[in-house]
Amino acid sequence: MKKITVKIIFSVFLTIALGVQSASAQRWFKSSSLEFGLIGGFSHYNGDLVKTAFESRAMKPSFGLITRYSPQQRLTIRLSAQYGQIEGRDDWYEDRSETRNLSFESDLWDFTGALEYNFKTLDRRAKSGVIPYVYTGFSVFKFNPKAEFNYDPSGQMAAYLTPGVYGELADRDGEMVELQPLGTEGQGTTEFNDRKRYALTQVAIPVGAGFKFKLSHNWIVGVDYGMRFTFTDYMDDVSETYVDPQRLTAQYGPMSAAMADRSEVLHDELLNNRRGDPDDNDIYGIFGVTIMYRIYGNRPSCPTF
Repeated sequence: MKKITVKIIFSVFLTIALGVQSASAQRWFKSSSLEFGLIGGFSHYNGDLVKTAFESRAMKPSFGLITRYSPQQRLTIRLSAQYGQIEGRDDWYEDRSETRNLSFESDLWDFTGALEYNFKTLDRRAKSGVIPYVYTGFSVFKFNPKAEFNYDPSGQMAAYLTPGVYGELADRDGEMVELQPLGTEGQGTTEFNDRKRYALTQVAIPVGAGFKFKLSHNWIVGVDYGMRFTFTDYMDDVSETYVDPQRLTAQYGPMSAAMADRSEVLHDELLNNRRGDPDDNDIYGIFGVTIMYRIYGNRPSCPTF
């Protein structure tokens, strides 16, 4: 997975770099433009709690604002701010629901600055046309994984913990619980001091592509899809191994132990087993339809060919 990620990012960077070099050697329209608009579609995540890159059940609505500035026709600087949601669940898959039974959902805030390379130029006087493009840049995103706590007095965790300790959670049945403060994989404990508590604001590399459709002199619609390659494996709060629930209870309370292991398997069978795959970081993607209003700057000094 990491090799594929590197290849995708490198390919887009190379395409844009070659495009910039080629464009700088040409005589173009010296025509700048500024666009403002809206973007709406869906967001999704790819990580330990989904089986496929495009799990339809993981696709959630997203929307936001986007602006583009084109100093020249081949290159566009874009800024966007989008809100969406992401989700993943083991109980979508029969083979995972009993053995692990983890799930999460999270709000997602994405702020991206990127450089687009346009494969085609259009005369500003053209009434219609299509422009394909690719882009990459830098993203900052904010997330906060949560999961529903289901109180089960006859479950394996109730039997494993000290009598009465699990019962303290009875009145929290059905509550959506924030997972990061619970240190579900031993983050911050002396036994696992190499596992640091993950930050809820992180950075990513966006790689995407799309098409712009010119409808009139000023109005442009488009379709856009971009993947965000993150540097964390904890968007879903799942990465490493199971930890002794007694240790989690001592450090963070019984809710930590209960949310760390929601399986129907006796915990002794899972202790120190893999809870997730730390070798692959999480990815999220955003698909959107854009509608933009364009304002033109200085007029062209020579025709395009």
